[in-house]
Amino acid sequence: MSSTNLAHMRTLLSQGRFAEAELQARDILATSDNAYAAHALLGQFAARRGETALALYHLDWGTPPGDAPHPDLLAARGTALARAGQYELAAMQLAASIDGNSDPLGVLLRLGWVLEQLDRFDDLHAVLKRAEKLAARLGHDISVRTAVLMMRTDRWETALDILDRASSISGSDRLSRGRLRDRAGRYDDAWGDFVAGKAQIAASEKLSYPAAHLTAHHDRVIEIFSADFINALPRAPKNDRLPQPIFVTGPPRSGTTLFEQLISADQMVSARGELPFAFNLVQHISTQFGSYPDGLASLGNVTRDGLAVALRDLYSGLASADADTAQAPYFVDKMPFNEQFLPLLTMAFPESPFIVMTRHPLDVVVSMMSHHLTHGYNCALNPLDAAHHLAAIDRLTAHWEAAGCPLYRQSYEQLVADPVTAGERLNVATGLSLLAANSVEVTPTPATPSYARARGPISTDAVFRWRNYEHHLSPAMPIIAPLVARHGYELD
Repeated sequence: MSSTNLAHMRTLLSQGRFAEAELQARDILATSDNAYAAHALLGQFAARRGETALALYHLDWGTPPGDAPHPDLLAARGTALARAGQYELAAMQLAASIDGNSDPLGVLLRLGWVLEQLDRFDDLHAVLKRAEKLAARLGHDISVRTAVLMMRTDRWETALDILDRASSISGSDRLSRGRLRDRAGRYDDAWGDFVAGKAQIAASEKLSYPAAHLTAHHDRVIEIFSADFINALPRAPKNDRLPQPIFVTGPPRSGTTLFEQLISADQMVSARGELPFAFNLVQHISTQFGSYPDGLASLGNVTRDGLAVALRDLYSGLASADADTAQAPYFVDKMPFNEQFLPLLTMAFPESPFIVMTRHPLDVVVSMMSHHLTHGYNCALNPLDAAHHLAAIDRLTAHWEAAGCPLYRQSYEQLVADPVTAGERLNVATGLSLLAANSVEVTPTPATPSYARARGPISTDAVFRWRNYEHHLSPAMPIIAPLVARHGYELD
């Protein structure tokens, strides 16, 4: 590695020209087998972008043999491991990186977040105490950050008091405060935070929900995917050499995480979280044959036969590349709203169970409003968009059912009331011998807002939570009423 190239890379970094520094690091790697500094830089950039596998690869090569890793590299590795859901390893790396780090306060707060994910609340309190002392010396106010990290501890009321007194608060932190106000029974204040927080997020991130476009797209999908068309679609043969997916879907906050944990209590099944690979199948069809669904409709039978195998192999390849460890024979894909792609997933995996969670739609709307979610084309930005998308996806799913697509519905309310019976019904529906339990342990998977709720004994506390917000939800009720009736719920 040329010392001139290395010096230039460091100069670019010092000038804040990060994109150019990254390009320089890549050039260095192309001409040297021992470019430790370039690997270190690329690993840190990848960790910040959330590119976990790439970050870990570069960071592993970022330290010369025999040298101790720099604390900044340990911190970047800890950050990447946390994104991958490997929280215990992440906590070890972050804790070891504090002394000598260029941003010890940031590392302490990241470590606090990981400890919160692990329910290690005593350790969390110790880390936050250390962070507060350091912040005071540096003249920084981290009270809002620490309050958010204390939300699930026995100091949640203190956290709420801090957030109530905060003079400036982000949209995401407003949602956190709203959840604490909900816990305190201050429902009008909580709803105000949910609505205002979502408006802040939408404005700052320039997000919107394309309601008219989605409606037109679904109309076209239903027009093309008639019952005869669906029944004529080919099915790929099972590839017994690779782990097979079990699809658990439904709206976000409908119990998909809880059901995933029930399934993955069996050693035959691994929990993989929300896998985005169904979208890749649509992208493949669009790229190869034109827009979806019209491109699929224009294909001849022979091409469709090959497509079924191609979709299977594409999904399986992505799933294998994404796996961190050796996989069990089955794995759970719990991506919300995957039911919109049911015919394609059935083409690729005709033997895989397809489980659709249902929950009172207004409970789903309230829960979606209380978290920053991007599922469903950002439909969770306000209650009307959330209601529109729930109704639109349910309309599509009802069409699949009427056409004979195999799916298994599981009620969230029945699941929390009697998980053992739910497990027994699942065994019959899937043909698998899976365990049922009245508590679940969350496996190391990337965090979503639902994982904290799924820890410990199954609770019925969230059932019919919408009644606390009934008058706020009245504008959405006409949209949601047909969906409520279809699944046997009520609006009173």
